Amino acid sequence: MQSVRELQARNRIFGTLPTIDELLDPAEERDKGEFSAFEGGDSSIADTVRHEIAVANGEVIEVDSDDDDDDEADPSITRQNILDLCQQLEVGCMQYGDPQFSLDLSSQLRKFRANLRREELLNARQTSLEQFFSV
Repeated sequence: MQSVRELQARNRIFGTLPTIDELLDPAEERDKGEFSAFEGGDSSIADTVRHEIAVANGEVIEVDSDDDDDDEADPSITRQNILDLCQQLEVGCMQYGDPQFSLDLSSQLRKFRANLRREELLNARQTSLEQFFSV
């Protein structure tokens, strides 16, 4: 109580002095009930915090369930981009790392690249030159 009297003497506490109970359990910090967002109570809040920490540490990958269009691929990655990346990885495999492992990975990348080219040729449409030039 001595420190409370000191605060009142320094004009930091106005009005009547609070009781010990008011100091230990202020009205502002009293339980106001459950939040609607956390209906599970404290355990739900703790689970949410643990999940947020795991996401921040990269242990959990967030998946947006709002996006229902799973059929459409990301337009920023084209088939040509993937082919170029495969070729770059093949060159990198031969320059760095264990020769046997690099040879195996390079071989798999060539097979993957050949499969991508095959799909590209099978799905290609024949066009005429007139479509490329406006008359």
